[in-house]
Amino acid sequence: MRTSAGAPVLKHSLSRFVLLAGAVLCAAPAVSAQEAEQAAEGEHSAHSEELVYRHFVSFFGGLSTYTDAGETGGAMGISYAYKFSHMWSAGLKLEYVTSSIERDIVGLLGVTFEPVDRLEFGVGFGAEQVSVDVIEEEDILAEREWEGLLRLGVAYVFRLREGVSLSPEFNTDISSTRVTLVYGLVFSVGL
Repeated sequence: MRTSAGAPVLKHSLSRFVLLAGAVLCAAPAVSAQEAEQAAEGEHSAHSEELVYRHFVSFFGGLSTYTDAGETGGAMGISYAYKFSHMWSAGLKLEYVTSSIERDIVGLLGVTFEPVDRLEFGVGFGAEQVSVDVIEEEDILAEREWEGLLRLGVAYVFRLREGVSLSPEFNTDISSTRVTLVYGLVFSVGL
């Protein structure tokens, strides 16, 4: 189903994302001040140490909300990332939505920026496979189409131990016909 009402939804979702990102950025100086205090006491932050792991495999579990219809379904995914430095990484992500939402599979190439320890911002480009109802004579057929999308995201990384982390993540996927919110937990393991 295609709708032209995507523009107001897009504007509303983008304003939500900007508010969330702004709130996280406002909290960043407090985190940064705490890290400076720890460094002065002789403790090292993750940004000051040499990278031990460069390759990461991550598993995602969460929800996906199609904002136009207000439908929410389960989402799961797997990703691979390569860390170039403490601040930059790039990777691939594949997600599957397990509900009657019009999207089923999402594939992305993305870049992550970590301006302060544990706070990540991401941007990704990819495609989503969506189910589209097509009416032929008296039958309604479900067909699959691929659409391009842009993903904007933010995450906060809790390091459980060396090379293992758990991160709450919030993403906004924007395509030509819809805006989808994807949120949940990411479990990452360094290789």
